[in-house]
Amino acid sequence: MSIQDRKSRENAQLRQKILTAALRVFAEQGYGKVSMRKIAALIDYSPTTIYRFFRNKEELLGTIAAETYGDLSARFETIKAKGGQNPLGTLKSLVREYIIFCVERPDMFRLYSDLGSFEMEDGIMYERLGGTRYRVYQSWFHCIRQSIDSDNVEVKDDVRVFLYLWDAVQGYIDHRIHHPRVPRKPLAEDSAEYVSLVFRGIETKKNP
Repeated sequence: MSIQDRKSRENAQLRQKILTAALRVFAEQGYGKVSMRKIAALIDYSPTTIYRFFRNKEELLGTIAAETYGDLSARFETIKAKGGQNPLGTLKSLVREYIIFCVERPDMFRLYSDLGSFEMEDGIMYERLGGTRYRVYQSWFHCIRQSIDSDNVEVKDDVRVFLYLWDAVQGYIDHRIHHPRVPRKPLAEDSAEYVSLVFRGIETKKNP
């Protein structure tokens, strides 16, 4: 490995260390109370080091959001690609993936719960964090609409179905993160069972 390659790798590692520290302190202390100096103290570097990579904490937040939403969207696209012709089954997989993604990233979930906001425009649900908004949940809407068209969902309003699912899983994620001493099954098993129970509330009741 050349000196330039090693230096590039070290810079990438330091950049990631800064992002991880920023996410942690934003979540624990509140975004408005955090300064670049506090983030620097957490990783035992000077503020000057952080300014080599990020101009201010707004850029830090924007980078965290872009990487997080990009990762989640990529996971959703992978699930959709494997879903075949079963939109309701794909929707269940998307919701379960969202649960696992958030529970495994408690600092991210706390930060987004505090700062994130939702807005609907032209049938598209956006989540806004900082100065940018993201179309994270459009894959959910696509599967919901297909499930409605195929008569697999009882409620025929896609926004109502989305909000029902989103409200339900947000509560589950929040309780799982904030009440770790409550006895539960392992996350993979418990989330699958929970999603199955939630979907019973929206699936069309088929005649025997």
